[in-house]
Amino acid sequence: MRRIVYLLLLILLLSACAAPAEVAEETPPPAQEIPEEPAETPPGEADASEDHVLLTLEAPLADGRVLTLEAVGKQVDDYSCGVREVRVYDGEELIQTVQAREGIEAEWGEGMAEDFYGYTQCWSPEGCMTVLDLNFDGNTDFGLFGWPANNTIPYYYWIWDSEAEQYQYAFVLQEAEADPETKQLTSEYKSGSAGSQWIKEVYRPDDNGALYLQRVERDTCDFEPEPPSYLDFDRGWAHEIWLSPEDREPISPRDDSWSLEADLILTRREVPVYEDNGDGTISHFTEIWEFWDGEPLLVERKECAYENQS
Repeated sequence: MRRIVYLLLLILLLSACAAPAEVAEETPPPAQEIPEEPAETPPGEADASEDHVLLTLEAPLADGRVLTLEAVGKQVDDYSCGVREVRVYDGEELIQTVQAREGIEAEWGEGMAEDFYGYTQCWSPEGCMTVLDLNFDGNTDFGLFGWPANNTIPYYYWIWDSEAEQYQYAFVLQEAEADPETKQLTSEYKSGSAGSQWIKEVYRPDDNGALYLQRVERDTCDFEPEPPSYLDFDRGWAHEIWLSPEDREPISPRDDSWSLEADLILTRREVPVYEDNGDGTISHFTEIWEFWDGEPLLVERKECAYENQS
């Protein structure tokens, strides 16, 4: 009987040894980190030292089309950027590439360092290019900010040629403004010793759309009235109107060979003056002078104010 019990116990032990061991739960491998894709460079944050689109503007035409102008350039020094070319698109089609060099060479000639001709020079991408209708034909023209100046800004301008379906280089003007109502294109800038004159050139198109100088307006503090009158600086400077003589060839914006006093005729001068009455009072007048054959004629003298200086 005891042997039977031992035999049963042995059988139970052998059965336990043969039972499969419990399988440990597998630990999943650590998740691999997926590298982030580099973000695209937002517009305006391209590598400044490489050519890229600085500014894009639309240019409507008289026939209803709207061109797209892309000013392409880069940072040219620590303080300014420059445009190398303007790409002109009609829809998706590139129809012209305008090189800034064309305007630079036309205005500065040869003899400069090669780097000088490659790019314009502008303070910021936002101001590197402008659009306007220079000759009032319904087609949008454009200008490139030329170089920093101490008054208004000189621009290289291109005008749309409808027959050629291309932009043609035209001229440099100081920050031209076009008035579609009067059909006048104006350009203003400082001149004279220490900026003692302010010049406004006024151009109008002829029947063929070519621009010619109509008149020049000059504000000057170089002018001295005859005593006992004195220039009243508190009310401004002497304002003059100069016209081109009828027997002179019309002056175009691209013609830089003319000078005000040598090639134009002074026709009108408006002068704010004051006079010391000798009794502690001062009288203020505005004198209107017209010029006939070069001779001044006082046509109006009106008192503007009376100030007690005592």
